[in-house]
Amino acid sequence: MTSRRSVLGGLTGIAALAAFPGMQATRAASDGIPLFRRGIGVSHALGWAEIEADGPYRAAPFSGPRFRFDLAQRQAIRAAGFDFVRLAVDPGPFLAFTGAARDQLDALLIGTVRGLVEADLGVIVDLHPSAMNPAYRPAALTAGVETPNFQAVLGLLRRVAHLLEQSGQGRAVTGAPRLALELMNEPELSQSAWQSMLEAAYRAARSGSATLTLVLGGGAMNAAAALTQIDMRPFVGDHRLIYTYHDYSPWQFTHQGVRGNPAYALDAITYPAPQSVDAMIAATQRRIESLGLDGTALKQARRAKRTLTHYAGFDRSALERTFRQVSAWRVAQRLPAQAILLGEFGIHRTPYLDTPEGAAARETWLRDMRELAEAYGFAWACWTYAGTGGFALAENESGPGFDASTRRALGLLR
Repeated sequence: MTSRRSVLGGLTGIAALAAFPGMQATRAASDGIPLFRRGIGVSHALGWAEIEADGPYRAAPFSGPRFRFDLAQRQAIRAAGFDFVRLAVDPGPFLAFTGAARDQLDALLIGTVRGLVEADLGVIVDLHPSAMNPAYRPAALTAGVETPNFQAVLGLLRRVAHLLEQSGQGRAVTGAPRLALELMNEPELSQSAWQSMLEAAYRAARSGSATLTLVLGGGAMNAAAALTQIDMRPFVGDHRLIYTYHDYSPWQFTHQGVRGNPAYALDAITYPAPQSVDAMIAATQRRIESLGLDGTALKQARRAKRTLTHYAGFDRSALERTFRQVSAWRVAQRLPAQAILLGEFGIHRTPYLDTPEGAAARETWLRDMRELAEAYGFAWACWTYAGTGGFALAENESGPGFDASTRRALGLLR
């Protein structure tokens, strides 16, 4: 369930507000945003909530075995050298449930954050809609400012911002605050359509907390180009904001084999791309034939294969163009480099990527993306830690640790 789209205790919502050990008081948030550096998405703990066969969420939607996020995993993330987690939270159950059931979800969220902080990890709580329940799929939640669903999202942002602010109070230690709230993952609409909803989401979260760091992104699935099109006037003067974008370029390489993606039928796509793409075209043609595609799926596969002609020569310098674009925007907005977060980058693993050639290409791409982010001073969070779906970075998709190739690519501790 960790493809890009595809324990509960008796605590009440009030009891969940207990202070986190090791958390600085929110007063210090005025001193600046948290210094997030190297992060990893965690999508298997509170993402993709389970539903019943007839559609509604299960009574305890994050309680099955696949949602296990234990101490060993948290400690392994920190021991590897990550300093923060981007915690993907499916908002659907938080919107669907009320009363005691909703209080239990609040307690689960706060308890998960507390466990991460106790493992010496910062946390970005990422509102991350899934398509598991059609009533709360991403497009349904962002259909317009005045729609009931989005108004409910605004209420959720106010509530979560307040919970996170309160849970950061109490015990103070030296250092920067280590919590943030990301308003919405990958809005599936243009920046011009998202702008009014972004402003409303920002106001809602700020009404829940005047001091919590907020993470804002653009439309078009958090594309870099959409980030640079944000109308910044509503956010001027708020220095507790981080701006995020996602980068999976080149999609032919990172999304090869992803069902439902244009790259589904692509195979043996390597990085950096050679000047001759004949071998990739031949491998893709063999995969198309083996899949037995027809109709629209076959047309999409053929279109994707044709793009390989333009993929020839794609390398690190091509990746860097996006970093330069975002950096130029950052400078124009007079933002510090730490206010930019490369919030997602990752690769879908296929049998080819487990071959020596494919594994080397994967390691090179991850290293290039990580090194470029660090060279430009951006924080980064790779996608994702654990779970099925092909994007998991943990060894054997469950960890708790990471294989040597992944550690080398991400510059992690040995």
